[in-house]
Amino acid sequence: MLSARLPDTLYLPARAEAAINALLGCLNQDKGCLPFCLTDLTGSPPRMAHTQFDFSDHAARVIDALLLARALTGSTAGEAELERLKGLFFDGFAEDGLHYTPENRWSFHHANMHYQRSVLNALLALVLMENSDEAQARLACLVGGLSDISLRHNGFAYFPSVEYFHDGWPRGDWGILGFGVDPANTNGRLIFGLTRAWEVTGDEAARELAAAYAAHVMNHSSAYGPDGAFATGMEFRQGHFHSRAVTMLGVIRYGHATGDQKALAWGRRVFEWARAQGTNFGWYPERLVESRAHGAETCAIVDMMEAAIWLAKSGWPEYWEVAECILRNHLVESQLLGLDGLELSPGADDDPEWETTTDVARRSEGGFAGWSMPNDFFSKVMHEWDLYTCCSAQGVRGLFNAWTQAVTAEAGRVSVNLLINHLSEAAVVRSWLPGAGRLEVVPFHTCEVRLRLPSWVDEADVALTLDRLPVAGRLDAERFLSVPEVPAGTTLSINFPVAQRREEDTILGVTYASEWHGDTVMRLSPEGVRRPLYRREAGNPARLVERDAPGISFHL
Repeated sequence: MLSARLPDTLYLPARAEAAINALLGCLNQDKGCLPFCLTDLTGSPPRMAHTQFDFSDHAARVIDALLLARALTGSTAGEAELERLKGLFFDGFAEDGLHYTPENRWSFHHANMHYQRSVLNALLALVLMENSDEAQARLACLVGGLSDISLRHNGFAYFPSVEYFHDGWPRGDWGILGFGVDPANTNGRLIFGLTRAWEVTGDEAARELAAAYAAHVMNHSSAYGPDGAFATGMEFRQGHFHSRAVTMLGVIRYGHATGDQKALAWGRRVFEWARAQGTNFGWYPERLVESRAHGAETCAIVDMMEAAIWLAKSGWPEYWEVAECILRNHLVESQLLGLDGLELSPGADDDPEWETTTDVARRSEGGFAGWSMPNDFFSKVMHEWDLYTCCSAQGVRGLFNAWTQAVTAEAGRVSVNLLINHLSEAAVVRSWLPGAGRLEVVPFHTCEVRLRLPSWVDEADVALTLDRLPVAGRLDAERFLSVPEVPAGTTLSINFPVAQRREEDTILGVTYASEWHGDTVMRLSPEGVRRPLYRREAGNPARLVERDAPGISFHL
């Protein structure tokens, strides 16, 4: 376990620690720890409810998120629950390699292609975190099963439907509709996991399948326009943002892993179009049809942040700043910290098998919003629900990905990509942002240190010191300030003024004014009426707190 005294500013492992409460709190102890999908925090009393998503999708997502949260924090909380969840999870696999949802009160027995993405992620987390032989074997079988049921044509592959049955696909006019089916709700969302499966296990079948699905998405599906636009017809879920964005992310991740420049260019084009549909602080509508646009799923926020990170790693370093703006703002604002204004009564079970009202608010603290508005944690326009378990799990995935990419190390070089507090085996990074434009980097080995300079900082305004003595740095074309041969254990400090600005975004007929300190929104008006967001203070820049973090040897 690593430890250091850090400024009392954004610290991602502390956020992950808070999220563990919600990940464990959503579990139904009377049904083998099956997760509750939905939470209504503003009802009287608050309640949680199951849906068909819980058996494959959410069980897998909670396994993935719990493992990543434990990796970020070193926590052992939830060991018993995790074992019960794994039992539920592994029981869902069939001989064909696919993961099946059992017969339930909402749907029939089937393998849902939407859910297989979460299954892939859970298996990868089990392999990476626990070196699970069972998970690795299931991963290979799942890849084989997906390949077996894919429809193939001239170098691409796709699914004709969301739901697959043991005896095959449901009947349909595939020759007419097949290429037009929604890949973002079926095979497209699998590209990221298949790419990572190939990287982790060397399974060439996973790489081939990722390539075939990416080819379908980019070249043969009508789900995206030539300019990157999301199609908005009913067959494309009215431009559902998360499913389109996670498919885009998969293509970018595949392009990065394989060096496919066409995939990267396609992903960047889609990203820029998608980014224009939301705000600079990371709010994106659930759907693009205006009547269905209210609320941002945390899942979509994380998709966009991760896409920015992988674009930055693929030759466009300006996207590091985009990723940081999303992280610092609507991602962390979407986490429920504190229960002020919520009903805390213990409640009583009205439908003990499928719903609970028992201590719901306390069990939900640390979770992530299912449908937030730019200025309010809650949005009741389209949904009676407030938290969505997939969003709570995806929020943790976002924290993990930001943490593992914030500081990267390679031979003789440490790069500080995201200007947040960080502890790793490469360096300690202290960040006083947004209260003060000050960072310190202490490398553990003598190396070149590169620190990203935000676009709103003028190089002439930067003061750079090494153990309090002035030192020269070189600003490269990627806007990284570089200092060669920084001795191990010395403190490289950078100071600069924090720019303040005001921006406006008009969303669904409302104009929101945001007040920025650097990359952080401090205030947003008009304020929300239920649980307002962006009521931030710069904090005490002089206060240091002791922080811990385990070393992490893998990324996603």
